[in-house]
Amino acid sequence: MADQATESVFVRRLGAAARAAWWTLVVGIGVVSFQFMVYEVILHCEVAWEWISWLMGLDPDVARLIVLGFMLILRIILVALLLACIFLSLWVRRLRRIGAA
Repeated sequence: MADQATESVFVRRLGAAARAAWWTLVVGIGVVSFQFMVYEVILHCEVAWEWISWLMGLDPDVARLIVLGFMLILRIILVALLLACIFLSLWVRRLRRIGAA
């Protein structure tokens, strides 16, 4: 009986982790979307790039490459998080199906 209760607690916690991961993914997509919109506005404003490059202490072209690289890294992290969300959701689904049978 203790094993079944332990498995039930594990499945509930794993389901909570899957839901938290999905919400984290949604928030991450919102942050990246907002970041992209801000980048598009700044992209067409040369004064903004001069200011950003002055803050970073770099050439404006190098500052653009760094910002683009940062955006790329965030998107790669979101893809990895998406794969983790899918894996957790499928794992919880399978554990619940096994427990119901």
